[in-house]
Amino acid sequence: MASDLGHRRWGAPVLLVMLLVAIGVFGVPSRYSPVISATLTLVQPVVIGAAALSLFLPAWRSGDEDRRGIALAGLLLIVPWALLTLMPGFGPPFAATLAMNHERFVILFISTMFLGLGLWSLKDPLARGEAGDRLAAPMGQATALFAVCIQLVWAAILVGWTMTEAHKPKTYLPFDGTPMANASDVLLFFAGLLTYASTAFYALSFARRGWLGKRTATVMVAIAAVAIVGLITRGLQYPDLPDNWYTMPGMIVGIPAIPWVMPYVLGVVALVRAAGGGRTV
Repeated sequence: MASDLGHRRWGAPVLLVMLLVAIGVFGVPSRYSPVISATLTLVQPVVIGAAALSLFLPAWRSGDEDRRGIALAGLLLIVPWALLTLMPGFGPPFAATLAMNHERFVILFISTMFLGLGLWSLKDPLARGEAGDRLAAPMGQATALFAVCIQLVWAAILVGWTMTEAHKPKTYLPFDGTPMANASDVLLFFAGLLTYASTAFYALSFARRGWLGKRTATVMVAIAAVAIVGLITRGLQYPDLPDNWYTMPGMIVGIPAIPWVMPYVLGVVALVRAAGGGRTV
């Protein structure tokens, strides 16, 4: 990261490491003891929050509206994964209880709103000024809008499903295999695809503005393209998960929170830029 961040240079590496920790702690099913679960639930968001604020506060205190806008967008992109750290050991839905899944989909709904705010607000600082990017940034904003709206509907359907499961009416039609379940799979497919597309557009925009190295941006675009191909290869419907589901790329890239990984990375880059580094990452 930029060397002139001085004593604040620890924030970006910590944020990137904590992303990997969050993926492992949230994604791997485990029934932690109450003490360990409470500790993980407290420590992870505190560490992420402290690292993010170490980059956000200098930009905010500068009084520069451009730096403030970039910093706010970056912080908003960090929040979705910070919220997911509140679910240590939950793993995939089939490995969790109904109560855990209800909490999961509520948090996913809230996280999606923060993701939308972050991706939407990125466009203005990228497009502003004579050197502003008025091609890739608007495309990133537009695709983000569709992706977030679609995922909010998907999450609302799943929250409703957990509520119905908890209080079944006398005449109840199971969710799996119903038109509503199939429709939710389609919504999740397009939400993921459009989130990857939005990330690719923003990575290109970051490179055009000099916020991100061209090689790094190329790698992010390539990852997004591979993820989109994986989704298309898998198909619109999320099939029944086999025991070795984690070895199937098309399944992994379709997990609701996985498309949020690269926006998180872009959020870190935006925070570094806003904190005063002023150099390519």
